Amino acid sequence: MQSGEPVIGQMIGPRNDPDKIVKALQSIGYDFICIDNEHSLVGKETIFEYIRVARELEMPILMRPEEKTDNFRPYLDAGINGLMVSGVETVEEALFAVNQAYFPPIGHRGMGVNMSPYLLDGQNANDMTLFEITEYVNNNAMVFPIVESEASVKELHRILRLEGVTGISVGPNDFVLSMYQIPPKVKRTELYTSEAVETRFTQIIERCNAPRFRAAMGFFIKEKGGLLAMITGVREERSRRTVMVSSSFRKPVQDLSLASI
Repeated sequence: MQSGEPVIGQMIGPRNDPDKIVKALQSIGYDFICIDNEHSLVGKETIFEYIRVARELEMPILMRPEEKTDNFRPYLDAGINGLMVSGVETVEEALFAVNQAYFPPIGHRGMGVNMSPYLLDGQNANDMTLFEITEYVNNNAMVFPIVESEASVKELHRILRLEGVTGISVGPNDFVLSMYQIPPKVKRTELYTSEAVETRFTQIIERCNAPRFRAAMGFFIKEKGGLLAMITGVREERSRRTVMVSSSFRKPVQDLSLASI
């Protein structure tokens, strides 16, 4: 992300073997993984195994928790690099995630660095100063609020200015539902390229193109056969424009060959 190059990640659900799936995804070029606990069920012990494998392979691991008001700290202290927080509509809701993800002076995260060997990537906390520990974690933490409603768009300029917000993601399905209330009777690929939806996505881009930010979004592209491109707007001082492509992966690994992933 810091070089401005596209980063491609995979959303992961239940019934997968952490050792097999993370190694397979890295071998075919994925840059990060994201555990989805908003729309699927992945147990805590399994998540810890994903953290272990991802950290050993130096592959960033994010998490999409069940609720924006969850206690994220055990996952972060275990070694999750960052959060994709759904349904964020206000700066206060974004601040809730920032306060759990970052130590002072950015947030109000509590100290639990000795609970996991993966948080500091093998460094011995006993040999480090408190400043070195908090600075290392803060420099490697990420928070991506997910824009999923028109209320989010109205607050986006404030959310993006919040220190600790790495960038944003867009949840196109929920965003469309927030616009129409009743699901339209059209195909998803047709809906995301409709004039009304594209207008809202353009507004997101414009708001993210404010000073210090560059942006894009998530949508279906007709010319690319319905490819869902999940793109984030990121703080310019931390990185240039970053393209984050993510997709769902919930089939058991034993049912898949590498060619089908």
